[in-house]
Amino acid sequence: MNNATSKSTTLPAAVMWDLDGTLINSEPYWGESERALLDRAGGTWTPDIAAQLQGSSLAFVANFMIQAGVKDMSAEDIAHFMVEFVYKKEVERLPWLPGVYDLITAVRDAGIPQIIVTSSPEKMARNVKEQAPEGAFMAYVCDNDDVPHKPSPEPYLLAARTMGVDIKDCLIFEDSVPGLTAAAASGASWVSVTGYSSIDARERGLASQFVRDYEGLGIDDIARFFAHKG
Repeated sequence: MNNATSKSTTLPAAVMWDLDGTLINSEPYWGESERALLDRAGGTWTPDIAAQLQGSSLAFVANFMIQAGVKDMSAEDIAHFMVEFVYKKEVERLPWLPGVYDLITAVRDAGIPQIIVTSSPEKMARNVKEQAPEGAFMAYVCDNDDVPHKPSPEPYLLAARTMGVDIKDCLIFEDSVPGLTAAAASGASWVSVTGYSSIDARERGLASQFVRDYEGLGIDDIARFFAHKG
């Protein structure tokens, strides 16, 4: 991996990372939690359900589960069950996407601040921050923050304010429809991560630059992604 870059190359003021499907492949864990809920209620879980819920807020998912047949639990209880189910698995083994650990290390070593921007609860964002390379992430924006969820750009705008940078000087990595919609509306440059996403961002007009994963990527690639607007 090439971590060097020329002095004339413009780098972003900050790099912002979605969590699920972008930093880690936790979608199978969430799918297992959805399946457990529906099995308990006598319903049927399918991969299409997981695809439909990808990138959605916990509140949306919980209400979807109620409509799908989980009638004996409140939305709050469903969300709590899912968070605890997935959190325990992520504490045991955090499924980093290929190459991302090295890339966030390279970004850190280049002096570029990074932040996690996720719809997941605070404890899950904190766990990823703590298991990341030391000092890689300055902070996180999560479900606990009092801003509209993605697809609103507000989580990314809050992240920029938190880091004291202009959102137009930032680079975002995202994978879901709500996340890519938020990134596109924020004013930042963005990259669609396709390796663990069930959507085709090109068909939806949500991005024009893509990575499957992060193997072999370095600081020159960060500069290239940032220079590509739209």
